[in-house]
Amino acid sequence: MGVMQARLANLAAELKAVEEAREWAAGSWTPAPGEILPPPAGNEATAAWQRALRRVAALGPRVVTAIVSGVVGGVTWGGEFRRLDRTLEALDLTKLARALTEDLLVQGVAAGYVYEREDGQVRIGRITGYLQPVLDPQDADVIVGLLQVQSRSDARAKWAIRYWVRYWDIYTAIVQEWDGLDSPVSIGTRPPARELPGLTPRLRVWGLEHDGSPQSLLLWALPMLRDIMASELMLARAEELAGYPVPIFGPDTDIQTIGPGLPVRGQFAWAQPGNLAELREQLRYKLERLRDALSLPGAILGASPPSGEALREANLRFRQLTGLIRSIVEGLLTELVADYARAVGVEPVPVAVLPPRDLETSDRIQVVAALYRDGLVPLRVAAREIQPYLPTWSDEELEEWLQRQESIVTPSQVASLLGGGGE
Repeated sequence: MGVMQARLANLAAELKAVEEAREWAAGSWTPAPGEILPPPAGNEATAAWQRALRRVAALGPRVVTAIVSGVVGGVTWGGEFRRLDRTLEALDLTKLARALTEDLLVQGVAAGYVYEREDGQVRIGRITGYLQPVLDPQDADVIVGLLQVQSRSDARAKWAIRYWVRYWDIYTAIVQEWDGLDSPVSIGTRPPARELPGLTPRLRVWGLEHDGSPQSLLLWALPMLRDIMASELMLARAEELAGYPVPIFGPDTDIQTIGPGLPVRGQFAWAQPGNLAELREQLRYKLERLRDALSLPGAILGASPPSGEALREANLRFRQLTGLIRSIVEGLLTELVADYARAVGVEPVPVAVLPPRDLETSDRIQVVAALYRDGLVPLRVAAREIQPYLPTWSDEELEEWLQRQESIVTPSQVASLLGGGGE
């Protein structure tokens, strides 16, 4: 408990960071004046700031949606237990897999547990809130528990912040619960309000900082996301100012007589808007830096897409990232489904998280095409392998196309027949 109390001492900052990451993921994060840009001065500048905020959309939902969609295409499982099949279908494991993937992206910890409701129905639930893995003091690679913290305003205490805390012990399967705490640190001096036996948490962690706090892709990318929003706000303000030329009057100009067809008395000129190309180029650079840092596919953030080898490398890195996350979520789901199966009295079954069909199709076609080009598989085998991914290609059309292709004699084949060397 002493190690846990030391970790809780810095909880306020960690809660704030995770809450900001959640707001970015939901697209609801809004910077306060002066937080990422100099504060506006005066009523007009404040009004312009509010107009710019309404025009700029957070990138978080696009990032999270792109990665989650690339990780989870569906969920399937093995075994031949009809009863288990029906109950797992009712649980909607695909929806659960997407939610666990988002938890892993946003706060770096995805966790769940199996429980029985009051009506006797067994369910798989997610563990939400701020989650802090508790490590074995003797072995930093072993997780022995999970700390769950949620904060809320208490109307009975003039809306002061109160904390609800649970400590999940992995080995004893006992959950200790505290409620209405002024500070999470006080769990070390107050006995738990209640204990819940028979609840075993299952969790996966993306990464841990040197002090044991969880790390996630979105937490790591927060500085870049703020930087991009700052550039977008500056550009929105500059575009508003550049939307029309600004009149410049000399000291002796009579502005009361300005109107259609009337001469201007005094000195008068127009200040033309400046060139915004540099600001836009700077924004494109920042978007590309974020795309590269998060291994996102080309043009996903609206920046200029890479081309050629750079595009192939970007898509390959995205498939590698989503494949890694998929294996993590699959392992967590397998443990949760195993606990669920034991709770309903059947044998555990293997669980597989399937990639999206479009990614699977692209990868499969590229592999088969490469094998055919290298002469490792014949044309008929390659075509039959690809056919399921092209539903408009009927068996008759495929056979007709194969016969046409097999009747074509290439220059290399003619040279080979005549004893030539190839081309």
